Amino acid sequence: MSDPLGEHDNIVAGFQVEGRAVRGRVCRLGSTLDAILSAHAYPEPVAHLLGEAVIIAALVGDALKFNGRLIVQANGSGPIRFVVAEYVSGEGVRGFAKIDREAVEAVLADSPPRDTLMERLLGKGAFAMTLDYGPDKDQYQGVVPLEGTSLSQVAEGYFAQSEQTPTRLRIAIGESWKEGEARAWRGGGAMLQQVAGDETRGSARDDWDHVRALYETVEDAELLDPDLSAGTLLYRLFNEDGVRLFEPAQIARRCSCERERLLGIVASFPPEDRAEMETGGAIVMTCEYCNKDWGFDLEEVAAVASR
Repeated sequence: MSDPLGEHDNIVAGFQVEGRAVRGRVCRLGSTLDAILSAHAYPEPVAHLLGEAVIIAALVGDALKFNGRLIVQANGSGPIRFVVAEYVSGEGVRGFAKIDREAVEAVLADSPPRDTLMERLLGKGAFAMTLDYGPDKDQYQGVVPLEGTSLSQVAEGYFAQSEQTPTRLRIAIGESWKEGEARAWRGGGAMLQQVAGDETRGSARDDWDHVRALYETVEDAELLDPDLSAGTLLYRLFNEDGVRLFEPAQIARRCSCERERLLGIVASFPPEDRAEMETGGAIVMTCEYCNKDWGFDLEEVAAVASR
C-alpha cells in the first residue's frame, strides 16, 4: 500500500479497509500536541485527558463535511472542572483544562489505579460534542454522561447513543525524548466506524467483527512511535484485506487570541470595569488556551473605546 504521508506527525487522514463496510481515521500529533499541553504544565493525568480530547476533536472534526467548528468538552464535579478541545476546519486545534491544582495533587497523592483516574479527577458530569456551522446558523450539540475509564470510551458511548453508529477509538498520549533533546508530548489515535452494508459488501456486522478484531491488536507504542508512519501502521493492521489511506490534512495548533480582537474586547468594557482591570498603567489579558499574556496600554484602549 502506498503511503501518501510525507510527514508522520501533525496529520489526520481517513482510510478505508478494502471490500469491507468499515471506515476510519488516523491521527498523529507531535509538536502540535506538545504546544497545547506544555503551555500550562498540567499534571500528567490532566495532560492525558486533554490530549485525548484534542485527538478526538481532530479525528471527528476532520470527518465533517462542512466548514465550521467541532467542540469536544467534558464537564465534571471533580478537581478537573472541565476539559475542552476545539477543531476548526482548515485551521487546526486548540484546547485547555480548568483545574483545581491542589485538589488534583491531593487525588494523585493517593496513587489511585489508572482505570479510576478519570472518575476521581472529573467526577460526575457530562460529555458533549458541539457542531458550530458558522454565523447565522444553529448549533447542534449531543450530550452523554461521563461513563467509562477514558474519554475515548465516553466518546464511543456518544456515537452509540447519538448516532447509533458502532465506533471504536484507540488513543495513546505519552512523552518522547531523544538524547540531547527535551521531553515532548505526543499522541496518536485511530477511529473505526461501521457503515451500512450493501449487496456488494455483504453483511456489515461480519465486516465489523472481522476488522475490529484486527484493529484491537494495535498497541500504544505503535500509535506513539514518531518513526512509524500512519500508512505503515495501517498496513500492519489490515494487510490481510488491503487498506486505502486518503490524503492527509495537516493539523496545527491554532488560537484565536489575536491582539486586535482582544484589544476590542478590552475596550468594550465600561470605564469603571477597565479601571479595576488596570495594573501598573496597563491592562493584561491572559489567553486561557495558549496561556499567553497580552498587555494593552490605557491610552490605546481609550482610543479604541472612543471610536
